[in-house]
Amino acid sequence: ERLEAIRSGRRVGRTNPERNSVSRFAQRSGYSPKNNLCRIGLSATAAPLDLLAEFLVGMGRKCRIAEARIEKEQIVDVFSPIRRDPYPPSGYTGARLYAELSQLIRSRQSVIVFTNVRSAAEQIGLRLREHLSELADAIEIHHASLDRSVRLAVEDRLKNGELRAVVCSTSLELGIDIGAVDLVVMVATPKGVSRAIQRIGRSGHSLNKSSHGILVATNVNDLVEATVTAKLVRERALDPIKILEKPFDVVAQHIVGIAALATASADSIYHLIKRARPFHDLTHEEFDRVLRYLEGGGEALAQQYRGVFGKISVGDDGIVALANKRVAREFLINIGTIVSEGFVDVMLKRRRLGSVEEGFIKGLQIGDLFVLGGRVLRLIDTGVQEAFVERADGQLPTIPRWNAAKMPLTSGVARAVRELRADLADHLRQETNDAVSVDWLVERYQISLANAQAIVEQFRTQLAISDVPTGDSMLIELYRDEDFSHYFFHALIGRSANDALSRIVAWRMKNRSGGNALVTIDDSGFLLTLRRFQELMLEDWRVCFEREGAEDDLRLALRGSELVKWQFRGVAQTGLMVPRNYPGQKRVRKQMHWSTETIFRVLEAHEPDHPLLKEAYRQASQIFLNAEEANAFLDRVQHFNWQLRELPAVSPFSFPIYASKIKETMMLEDPAVAVERIYRELYARVRQVTLTNENWTEVVTQ
Repeated sequence: ERLEAIRSGRRVGRTNPERNSVSRFAQRSGYSPKNNLCRIGLSATAAPLDLLAEFLVGMGRKCRIAEARIEKEQIVDVFSPIRRDPYPPSGYTGARLYAELSQLIRSRQSVIVFTNVRSAAEQIGLRLREHLSELADAIEIHHASLDRSVRLAVEDRLKNGELRAVVCSTSLELGIDIGAVDLVVMVATPKGVSRAIQRIGRSGHSLNKSSHGILVATNVNDLVEATVTAKLVRERALDPIKILEKPFDVVAQHIVGIAALATASADSIYHLIKRARPFHDLTHEEFDRVLRYLEGGGEALAQQYRGVFGKISVGDDGIVALANKRVAREFLINIGTIVSEGFVDVMLKRRRLGSVEEGFIKGLQIGDLFVLGGRVLRLIDTGVQEAFVERADGQLPTIPRWNAAKMPLTSGVARAVRELRADLADHLRQETNDAVSVDWLVERYQISLANAQAIVEQFRTQLAISDVPTGDSMLIELYRDEDFSHYFFHALIGRSANDALSRIVAWRMKNRSGGNALVTIDDSGFLLTLRRFQELMLEDWRVCFEREGAEDDLRLALRGSELVKWQFRGVAQTGLMVPRNYPGQKRVRKQMHWSTETIFRVLEAHEPDHPLLKEAYRQASQIFLNAEEANAFLDRVQHFNWQLRELPAVSPFSFPIYASKIKETMMLEDPAVAVERIYRELYARVRQVTLTNENWTEVVTQ
């Protein structure tokens, strides 16, 4: 097992009980039970080791942990841009970065450039090919939407030393051992320490070489994040891995898998599954609910559709067997937890180049231009799950908006950013000479003088117009424009946790003042854009952040949402309720979507506690959202000092969230140009306030 590949998903749960079944099957086949199968887990970046040992061998088994601390030099720098104005308000784009990246590529043997989203990989790769025309054939793009044959060809060329640069998203983080790579560049922070170490380790991949990584901050807020990430990498403060607990759809699939091998008692199946770490607290009642679902589909479906949904039979003696031979055949072609998603193959003549989302293709017209694999393509025709293209070299492309989700900030990095904020704010409050604070940053965080000055300047401006939110304060900033009231809630808990928190708060706000809110989320907080009649006082907002009832309100906010319905599709497939394939044929995606949505509506109305429906809600709140971290924040925030500040302009700490909202609404103007224009207009007002000490409304509650 490559343990660093563990993520909080269903694939983790699937492999865990399977290992127990392999041991059980081997013993039945004559393998000596005294010499149990040996399980070996390897990782350079996974933590904590005790939890991983339980995951590897199961509950109640002994595991020897050998922690080999090899002192391999790992150099990590925070990039200092060449330009005099290093961090434009709108953030760096591929167009802004290519000059700096080109210099790095020219000076190195082979470079991997990591981005956090596929669109950035496509854009930067295209720009680099244009700017480094003499090296264009030695620059490639690599991400999961490219066809496997294309990805393997890029990897082979990289291993053979034929490439000077590869621009990728997350696809080269694991499993690529290439000695020729001597530098890793990360455009925007990787949102976690373990991920950063994993990426940096792609360079200097041998014991006698140093690994060298550069974190490229895209704006000043990102610079703060990059600064603390680099410090944590040097300290090897690994992010703890979280394991998704007892996914019911995986329990259902594994029960059918055991019954497909041989009949077994329900109790023996229960205890076998329970020995796996993700299922150690699976209750017998929960297990029995899954059994009843597998017998006929559940209470709402069994009476009329037992023959359709029934997978097993449970005798009076508790013996579990398959319902019929058809179930065994269907199981073998539907096993697994990788969910079928809506992608369209992109075909150049007879060659498959990769795939894009159905929604993206539906928004195009014949003749439109887009980028895939670093090449400009023209759409010439569409077919069933296929888009036919031709090359359009040298023409102006429309960069696709990939649906790859932005990665959330890990709790360790978020905590370190909060600590930097608190320490630097204290320095600035006590010292009138900013040079002292700059020197402190340079010494403590090992960053350049220019980067330290950029951070101090931003913090000083934030303090002049508002306050610096830290780990023991709740800062709400209100900015009114001509039409709307913008409430910025500073909660530095990561994007997915703020997604959950904002849904809870928006739901409660709607129940108090009526009307919906436009929600914009970020790692450092979220923005609610309201009409004037929806405005609330500070005491009302505090009620919206009460811990009691948060789980129920999140479920109500999610009820019937596209997020839960989309997640139910995957749960229904993994839980064998809606098969992906039938013997001899593959189901059309439209049929599967129709089936799952029909079943979803029936269960919502008639069996809301169905195990697969409950699992869909849980995975929506724990995988796509981070309800656990949001609830932990709600526990802490009750003891914070609260402030509601009405500001004449958007503060520096709030501007990245505001910029995200602006970019989503830009149609005719270049978003980067528009954001910079709005930034300058707003901060002309900020400078006026700070120079004249003009008063603004402020409400402070201790």
